Amino acid sequence: MKKFFCLISLIGLMACQKPSAPIDYTVGLHYVGSVWVEYNGETYENKDIEVSFTLSDDGKSADIQINGIRFVPQMPVTVDTVLPVTVSGNGEGYTFTAHNVYPHSPAGAEQNKYIINNLSGMVSEGMLSFSLKFGAYPTSFTGFPK
Repeated sequence: MKKFFCLISLIGLMACQKPSAPIDYTVGLHYVGSVWVEYNGETYENKDIEVSFTLSDDGKSADIQINGIRFVPQMPVTVDTVLPVTVSGNGEGYTFTAHNVYPHSPAGAEQNKYIINNLSGMVSEGMLSFSLKFGAYPTSFTGFPK
């Protein structure tokens, strides 16, 4: 009988919980993970890289911003770069693509040294992942909420 009352109480508590609010992707969600870059026959892993995903107000595009990355050890400085993508999906999560576009700085200046091709990925509350080519260099990211 004691177990029965505990079970009824647990069900009652779950029924009283408010449903979680929908995720607002337009405010920018932040993820931390690794960026892998293939360069000159080697794959380099950049750990603990912060990447944000910010959906446009109309829900048709988004910016993916990679912060403080040195894509390969030979790079003299770290950079922040923004990848503009086309989006499809709903409030539960989105898929995105980009082809033949240039990244830009957070301030908006086009970074036309490495064109983006074959970018595809997905974002949800629990994960952000994508792969692309920066020029001829295959690059990918997988990260989890910060």
